[in-house]
Amino acid sequence: MNKKIKFSQSIKIYASKETVWKTVLSDEFYQISWGAALSTTWQTGSIIQFTGTWEDVEYVDKGIIREHIENSFLKFTYWSSFWKAEDVPEEYCDISYTVKQLDEHSCEFTIKQVGFRDQVHYDDTVEFWKNSSQTLKYLSEKDGLTLVSNAVFNELVSIIATIPAEKYNAETSGNWNPAQIVEHIIMGNTGMKQFLTEVPYTSDIPFDYNVQAIRDFMSNNDVKYQAPDFLIPATKQYDMNEHRELLLNLQAEINDCIATLDFEDKCGITDMPPFGFMSIYEWLNFSVFHILRHKDQLKSYR
Repeated sequence: MNKKIKFSQSIKIYASKETVWKTVLSDEFYQISWGAALSTTWQTGSIIQFTGTWEDVEYVDKGIIREHIENSFLKFTYWSSFWKAEDVPEEYCDISYTVKQLDEHSCEFTIKQVGFRDQVHYDDTVEFWKNSSQTLKYLSEKDGLTLVSNAVFNELVSIIATIPAEKYNAETSGNWNPAQIVEHIIMGNTGMKQFLTEVPYTSDIPFDYNVQAIRDFMSNNDVKYQAPDFLIPATKQYDMNEHRELLLNLQAEINDCIATLDFEDKCGITDMPPFGFMSIYEWLNFSVFHILRHKDQLKSYR
């Protein structure tokens, strides 16, 4: 094992470090990305083992957990039966994972490997880590967006319950009242699954290309955006209880989209200035963080 040969790769993941850490320690991650069954307690000093069949050959890969700092850092030694190398300490490489929080809803994940048998081993492993990192990103972002969605909707429903009935449909000067804000949310997001899948199209643009810009766009409270005419709610009396039920249905619909749709697929039904045509993942971020924006707006009516 040549410990002078090293590899490091970092990727941005739109999920909290806790979500990424939960994913990287999960059986599901290794089953999907490595095709392996995982066995370990993740405790420092414990054995880690990966077993499976690759191209009709059974294998056992293993190592020792050297350091584990929850939600931040993991290091373990690693040896593979595929290497046809003697099972001795000198033939083990070192692998580490580091997770660094970037903001409330995103982090940086870094994989490092110290030690490779030769250049062929290095080249194969680099491709392997790239694929594994993308799997980690995808799984983490599925869970991460679901967590944000649930937090937003749960707080939204709680806020509505605290708004006095006489304020819910009260006339306002130049602004929407609480009922109109909620109606706008419902109008803009109902039928999401049909919208996202009705007109597919292909693109080489990364599926998360606009995600940070979308989140920044929605979190900028210094700018007031004008809703298109078809999403402007009518001035009328809305039923608060009916709105709460519709929001719960909308929560289930959006979460179903997150769970079942392929984030990388593109939605070609309409473009959204300034982002243009967006991926399913970008549209779902637009939806959830748009609702989060209005949720915060409703707090002032309590």
